Amino acid sequence: MRGIIIDKDGTLFNYAYVWGPTVAKAIKAGFSELGLKGERLEKVTVRFERLFGVDDKGNNYKNGILFRPDLAVITVIKMVFAALAAGLNPFKVKEKVYSKINDMGALIKDDLDDKEFPGLKELFMKLKAYDYVIGIVTNDSIYTTQLFLEKIGIDKYVDFIRGAESGCAKKPSPQAFNEFLSEFSLRAENVSVIGDTKSDMLFAKNGNAGYKISVLTGSGDRKLLEKYSDVVYPTILDISSDPVLFEKRT
Repeated sequence: MRGIIIDKDGTLFNYAYVWGPTVAKAIKAGFSELGLKGERLEKVTVRFERLFGVDDKGNNYKNGILFRPDLAVITVIKMVFAALAAGLNPFKVKEKVYSKINDMGALIKDDLDDKEFPGLKELFMKLKAYDYVIGIVTNDSIYTTQLFLEKIGIDKYVDFIRGAESGCAKKPSPQAFNEFLSEFSLRAENVSVIGDTKSDMLFAKNGNAGYKISVLTGSGDRKLLEKYSDVVYPTILDISSDPVLFEKRT
């Protein structure tokens, strides 16, 4: 292995730990603008948190739309029924709530102030000591990605970033993978991909990555991820003793 591509949300850190409070805040703000108050507002907010996949208490829900875009149709139908049950127009719910969700990047900066990411900087230092070329490929914005990398203290160890504004097709398209290979003259079989979703692993498969690693800090769906990965770890910190990534080199 000579290169490593890492997903951001749910991979570098537990998704719900970081984004849960912000997602909950955005959902509640959307429903507040639709006139919901009190117990009714709380009840609908909790329902939609679970449909999205996280809540403000730091819990992940593996079938949420944030983790399983392949279940989007089913989840959207559930959202429609949840909106109707609350006496709301589903189209207005989509307009208000999704607009708040799409603006979460502007909210997360303040929420990051009290977050800690122990061990990540040391892991990236170890990867660099093994001369890895490190890429981050995410569907999130480059602005938010750089914000996270700076907060964690690993921005100087990352050689390649592709995000929402990069013009690449979203994962599982291998376009960003192929750009990584081209930019650093790497062979696909010498690149590892680390992610937390089925989409990340299909991204690796479509790029013919040499090694596919899943972590359980996103949806936490081990049974699903084992089908698409070479190995599954509880967190990204567990790769520090991976025998393939850190094999002895001559």
